[in-house]
Amino acid sequence: LRIWMQVGENDLHSTDPEASYHNWVLANQRMAAALHAKGYHCQYVFCRGARHVDGKALAQTLPAALAWLWRGYPAE
Repeated sequence: LRIWMQVGENDLHSTDPEASYHNWVLANQRMAAALHAKGYHCQYVFCRGARHVDGKALAQTLPAALAWLWRGYPAE
């Protein structure tokens, strides 16, 4: 199982305090750390200056993400 996560610096509720549990940036950082600690194959990408589902960030990271997710699978 491979997990690829991407979060933008200005993602949803990025300025909310950690105690609110609404800050997506902090939540994604915690989730990535938990997945790594459990030994999952996880790639965490933090996009500076990006917002939620930022088109420019997706265009820059999607090709590498797909290559990482599918590496090792036989081509047919």
